[in-house]
Amino acid sequence: MSKPYIIAEIASAHEGRPELALKIAKDVVSAGADAVKFQVFNRDQLLTKTNPYFDEFGEIEITSKKWNYILEQISIENIDIIIEPYDLDSCHLAAQSGYVQGYKIPAANMGDTGLLKAAVKTGKPLYLGVGGAEWKEIEQAVSLFKGIDFTLMCGFQNFPTSLEDSKLYQIRQLKEALGCAVGYADHVDAKDKEMTRLLPALAVALGATVIEKHITDDSSRKGRDHYSALNPEEFKDFVRLMRSLPNIFGE
Repeated sequence: MSKPYIIAEIASAHEGRPELALKIAKDVVSAGADAVKFQVFNRDQLLTKTNPYFDEFGEIEITSKKWNYILEQISIENIDIIIEPYDLDSCHLAAQSGYVQGYKIPAANMGDTGLLKAAVKTGKPLYLGVGGAEWKEIEQAVSLFKGIDFTLMCGFQNFPTSLEDSKLYQIRQLKEALGCAVGYADHVDAKDKEMTRLLPALAVALGATVIEKHITDDSSRKGRDHYSALNPEEFKDFVRLMRSLPNIFGE
């Protein structure tokens, strides 16, 4: 068994502040994760002005210029950068930066054929969130992934996700039916210290080759993304456990 590829998800833990995004990203580097992931969006393309979350999303939106600065700073570190774009402009921004090693398409955008094709066109590894998707939706999306490296990511965020909604059986189901790599995006309650470790380990045992885990600078401040996020030292311990799994399972 090879070591799982570990993606540290920053999501909105940066609170719209580039300096905080950089701080957390450097904590990810120190923890030894394989990749750091940022969610990038254009609020005006993502939400209508009548949406109740319109103002809140404006508070955490980062401009294109500042994203370029963040990506440039992180690019000098020994870590992959993965972007999760929610619209075409954000995908193009990431592609034009030249600093991105992979893309994740959220399950909510699975029907956005234009976004899927734009991500495929980059030629970079692609991760597709499939939590909550119907089988026919997954098959339609996968049909577009010709000639690229892609991984289907089970799991979804429910602030936090309950244990009964984890549904790890989907890992084997997808691998056997579609013959592709499958990963798991873990969103278990960060306060459940045992499950923050056990659940991802079980996912790896079931065949997940990629594990995505949220990280924040300080969960005690209860920021926008604290529900399933680990603190830096906790994340470092988490990475150490994930790295030890091949030795535990053996050959």
